[in-house]
Amino acid sequence: MLGASIRNNILKMVQEAPRPISTQEIGLEINRAWHSIQTHCLKLQLEGKIDGYKVGSMNLWAKRSPKK
Repeated sequence: MLGASIRNNILKMVQEAPRPISTQEIGLEINRAWHSIQTHCLKLQLEGKIDGYKVGSMNLWAKRSPKK
């Protein structure tokens, strides 16, 4: 399934990134539209697999922070 492939690519990129990564950076790397990446990232965030932040007009995604 294409959706599962996109999600796996996003998770891999976010986990390997040394800093939070933007929706646009992910889209450019895996050659997908930003709105598709945005939707998948939001779903992953709701599932608790990644963290999301809004900085200005940019959405950033990062590894899930451990609970304290």
